[in-house]
Parts: sequence; structure tokens; C-alpha cells
Amino acid sequence: MSNIPNRGGFMSLQLGNPDKSPHDIRQYWTPERKKSAVPVHRYGTADDQINIPDAGNAAPTTDPKQADLSKMPFITGGKLFFTLDGVDYVGSGNIFMRNNLLLTAAHCVQDDITGHLAENFVFERCYTGELSTEDFAFRTVALKENWYTEKDNKWDYAIAVLNSNSTVETPLKYTTENILGKTVTAMGYPIDYYDGAQMMFINGTVTERLDNWTLIGGKLSNGASGGAWVLDDNETAAGLSSFSTKTAKGGIYMGSPKFDEEFDKLYQYVLTLI
Repeated sequence: MSNIPNRGGFMSLQLGNPDKSPHDIRQYWTPERKKSAVPVHRYGTADDQINIPDAGNAAPTTDPKQADLSKMPFITGGKLFFTLDGVDYVGSGNIFMRNNLLLTAAHCVQDDITGHLAENFVFERCYTGELSTEDFAFRTVALKENWYTEKDNKWDYAIAVLNSNSTVETPLKYTTENILGKTVTAMGYPIDYYDGAQMMFINGTVTERLDNWTLIGGKLSNGASGGAWVLDDNETAAGLSSFSTKTAKGGIYMGSPKFDEEFDKLYQYVLTLI
């Protein structure tokens, strides 16, 4: 693996290591290793925990429901396994825009504090315990350099080029529109339900906090990081699960970076890597 930094503010990780083929990476992820992988999670910063509107603090939490993996948008989703600093982790992601692209969180790719990069990426679409519809290694993955230099949740997104094409007929598309007040479906593999073996989802109305979209009372826990937030057309990604935090009054909310012109620039950059 090598990284190519400072190309217009982007960083791409070239994962074509002749000493570690996609087959080798799949062999690394034994059933035992998958089961013991740590569900990745990111908490909000101290600034995120400052009082948000009282109505948000008082909102009840929403338990997620199990997703039907035969339907959109869930058919695009899956579990993402990776290794960072010698520790095996698991998060979430979605097939995105093209059959060989994956949307996930930047903190599933790079530690924003140390700058260390993850490896051994395997995405298992429609994962259900030890089975999945198909699996992929990463060929390349790109993110904004701002993720490490600014250490801000607003940059917590990444796009990977997979080593082969998915059979998904309708990958998620994305929008950069203002989604304040719109309803989204957030999905992923939270460890608190079925030990992380089943995709779960919640529906919620988008609010706003600092530079992030938020879902008040959303209860997708550790392991859901990177799962897409999809509009009610069931095919348009408008965010992803980046972090969760508790408010000063004991409520909880989930946060997503905003997909704006900077996100669009990252996507356009990724197209040059295919």
C-alpha cells in the first residue's frame, strides 16, 4: 500500500500490493477474525455536546429495525472489515454511483489523530452473519486531506474503488442539495442488535448542527459507521453515519458530513483513479 497525497487536497491509497492479493486478504478474514473485529465508532467533539435545541434534547430515542436486503436501498449496503494499527475493525458502506465504487466513512480509512492508514479492506455486501451476497477487496480508496489536517467530522467521508464489479443493478447516487427537514433512512451494522450480524435501519428527519447534518434520537450504535443516509426515493445518498454524541441534557443524536461541492470534487477525483 502507498499513499499519493497533495493532489488538489485529496489523498488516494494505492492498494495494489503484489505481496497481498485480494485472495490473501480474504484468507486473512477468517470467521473467527470477523467475529472478534471491533465495531468502529466515532464520538462527537466537545463542541458537538453543547446544548442543541430543547426539543432535540427531549426527543425519545428510536430503536432500529431489521433491513430487507432484497430491497433498495439496503441491497447496496454491507459490512466493511479493515485493520488499523494491528487491530481488526468492522464498519459499514454502500455500493455507490458505479458497480465498482463504495461509499464509507473516512475514519474507516485513516485515523485522523495519528494519520495512520488502514489495510486489509474487505467489503461484504448484504452480510448476514457469516454469509454475504458478494465480497470485494479495495483497489484504491480516496479521501480529503482535510480529514487529517483539520480533524473535523465535516470531512468524514471516503470513496473506494473495488477490485471488481458488484452485481447491484442500481448503485446509490448522491445529492449535494440542502436536506434540512427531509426524511432519510440511515443504515448499517450496529453491534447492539443481533451482535452486528444483521443490517439495521432507522428513519428520521434531518436537523443541522454546526457543519453537519444530524438525526435526533437516532440509535445506530458502534459498527454502523459509514452506512449511507438515503432520501425517501430509496436511491439517493445525502449523508452517512459519521458520529454520535450525547447532548448536555442526556439526549443522543447521530451526525453526518454534508455532501456539498467538496464531496462532489472528491467523487470527480475518484473517477480519474478508475
